[in-house]
Amino acid sequence: MKRYSYILMLLLSGLLSCEKQPPVDPHMVNQVFMGEVNGVPFKTGMTVWNGAIVSKTFCENDVVALALARKIEEDEYQIVYLNFFHAKPGNYTLTDSTVSHCKNTLCTLDSISAHARFTTYPGDDASMNSYRLLEGPWNYFKVLYYDADKNEIQGQFAAKFVRINKHQWAEAAVDTITYTNSKFIVSNIYVQEVFTEPR
Repeated sequence: MKRYSYILMLLLSGLLSCEKQPPVDPHMVNQVFMGEVNGVPFKTGMTVWNGAIVSKTFCENDVVALALARKIEEDEYQIVYLNFFHAKPGNYTLTDSTVSHCKNTLCTLDSISAHARFTTYPGDDASMNSYRLLEGPWNYFKVLYYDADKNEIQGQFAAKFVRINKHQWAEAAVDTITYTNSKFIVSNIYVQEVFTEPR
């Protein structure tokens, strides 16, 4: 009898596990982000809302926007925004977001717009401190790998940011923040809707 009850339990657990799972939110993006900030090593892995978006409608090549999140405290995050670059592997120039260096159009980008901020994200997304990129030879950005089928991108960068706000709202929002030896792996990137037929 024990044997039959054991088999029945296994069958029931198998049936329960076959129940329809809730749909995955396509905007939730997986990130592994590591490196050094002001000489202190960090590594963070999390799933974030709209952490990366790929557009297939801007140009012939896929164009990506990244928002790399680093958790500081329970309700304090720093986000590095890297806006619109071609997803193909190669080296790119980082540029302050207030001065967009582009050749002619978005489809011939020669640089990536970058800025950073501290926020309560992913809670109520209240901005605390903002930073601008300090342009110079210490900055670089490189796409190592991009897989359009898996919606995954890997890369590395270094960047120096200076605080815009005079008041330091976030505890970790020091005057200058320098990212060195930074690497990221972002997967499950949200793909913006592509229309193949006229509306």
